[in-house]
Amino acid sequence: MRTKLYIFTAILIFALTQAAAAHPLGNFSVNQYSRLEVEKSGIKVRQILDLAEIPTFQEEVNIDADKNGSLSQEELNAYAERITPSLLANLFLSINNQSLGLIAAKKNVFLKEGAGGLSTLRIEWDLTADVPGGENVNRVRFENKNYSDRIGWSEIVVNRAAGISVFDSSAFGSDAADELNSYPQTLDAPLRERSAEFSFTTDALPENAKALQNRDGHVTSAVAPKDKLAELINVPRITPAIAVFGLLLAFGLGAMHAMSPGHGKTVVGAYLVGSRGTAKHAAFLGLTVTVTHTLGVFALGLITLFASSYILPEKLMPFLNFVSGLLVFFIGISLFKDRLLTAFGWKTGAHQHHHEHSHEHGDAYSPDEHSHGEHFHSRDNEDSHTHGNHSHHHDDFTHTHDGHTHSHLPPKEISWKSLLALGISGGLLPCPSALVLMLSAISLGRVGYGLILTL
Repeated sequence: MRTKLYIFTAILIFALTQAAAAHPLGNFSVNQYSRLEVEKSGIKVRQILDLAEIPTFQEEVNIDADKNGSLSQEELNAYAERITPSLLANLFLSINNQSLGLIAAKKNVFLKEGAGGLSTLRIEWDLTADVPGGENVNRVRFENKNYSDRIGWSEIVVNRAAGISVFDSSAFGSDAADELNSYPQTLDAPLRERSAEFSFTTDALPENAKALQNRDGHVTSAVAPKDKLAELINVPRITPAIAVFGLLLAFGLGAMHAMSPGHGKTVVGAYLVGSRGTAKHAAFLGLTVTVTHTLGVFALGLITLFASSYILPEKLMPFLNFVSGLLVFFIGISLFKDRLLTAFGWKTGAHQHHHEHSHEHGDAYSPDEHSHGEHFHSRDNEDSHTHGNHSHHHDDFTHTHDGHTHSHLPPKEISWKSLLALGISGGLLPCPSALVLMLSAISLGRVGYGLILTL
């Protein structure tokens, strides 16, 4: 029994340490690769389109012609045939300012296994264009306008055949992502190479020409890790033991996600400390973040399923980021205003009313309270005392003048409205990994289990 527990713990720890995104560029990405190879009589273009899990899921309705929920190779081939003319129309190739027509000599389309049982779509084209003769030095320009509104990787590479010299090129002569098969391990941002210009000649390089260069620091990555959260839904059969294990793993992954660094979490912590929040306030804030974060995944899932023709899910992310930041900004301005007014004495942080009566030693003598003249002592609070009409309370930095008590501290009462706004701002941005999990659950007919795992 103890051995099984150790094995279970080891598996859980291993799963929690894996990366969250199955596709290296993210589940929303539409990635493209163009390689131009210059020959004496023509230019060959290797064009590749790689759709991550969510764009592939959106395109399935256009691919599945017989609506049986399965994508056959014939359906994939027909889809590639349909989109080829529009893809070619958005590829612009010219030589010496003369437009060249691209012809699709060969194409290949297939699905690859993605996260959570979802697929990724890959289409490869081999294109050709004839080069008019008559010039020793030729200037080529290439531009790719396909999917310009989608996020993802766009790479252009220039190669040359024997006897051809390429120079003064804005593109490199080597791959960065191995035809979108192996992306660099460290990505500050995906490549956005949409156009390229270069010159070529069959003669020697002109004077002061810059020969075609390879990329500096080209590093390829290993196979992308699986999305452990999405894989929870993709087991062959859900048994009670698998369900319990899946829930524990989902809880662990959620905890790791919640404890990972983030500016939003810093803001939440600072607000609770600065406002002297209690465990009750923290629990309310956590619940608000949970509900908002979960509903955000469900809402984005519905958009992906039913409204992707009108709204691109990834286009909502910057907008949600902006709204989240705006909520935090207004909360910060409100807190700053309260602290500023309190500091200048224009607003009291807390109002207290004390009615203190001194008693002389006599029949009504109380052992806990006594006064000598105008000096009052109370044993109930060793940190407070009164001199005439002036009362000091050292425990909370309040003091009284002529019966009116005020404090120079921030307000003690946390605004539930501010807590709600802060919780919404923290949970407004959905988790792409959880969205893949939801879409996988819908595809596999395990919606209830997917809802529970997502929550």
